[in-house]
Amino acid sequence: MTQSTWPDALQPADPVHVDIQLAQFWRTLARLPDLVQRQEHLLAADLLNALRHIVLELMLALNGITFPESTLHLNTYLSVSQRAAIEKTLLLPTVATESWIGQAVALVVIYRWYAPQLTARYGLAYPQAAEEAAQAALCSLPDWPLSITTA
Repeated sequence: MTQSTWPDALQPADPVHVDIQLAQFWRTLARLPDLVQRQEHLLAADLLNALRHIVLELMLALNGITFPESTLHLNTYLSVSQRAAIEKTLLLPTVATESWIGQAVALVVIYRWYAPQLTARYGLAYPQAAEEAAQAALCSLPDWPLSITTA
């Protein structure tokens, strides 16, 4: 068996996939207000998991690799600070609107930390239109913050 056929074989990050995921993050997040307003908690949880997976893929891309789909050892591909940041988004004090918004904001903070580094590394354009469309949708949530910074 060659290394490229091993289940855990690492592949280099694909700039085209990174570009798609950068925009997909915002398109996925834009669906949150509808789910929250209809109190679709199970679908909101699925959406947050999808966002978390996108962020994980982006973290790994910055580390130079594609998400190893069949891995049983994801921790070994992330730094301690990367693991700590993404693990904080797993906290859910209650099943409520505030919880979904809190997790989404935490993921936006992480995304905004990594996205500029990824666009620079891979020569990509930041998906500004996708972000603006998502922000317009998110503003319909009464508790969505007016601004989110990484500082």
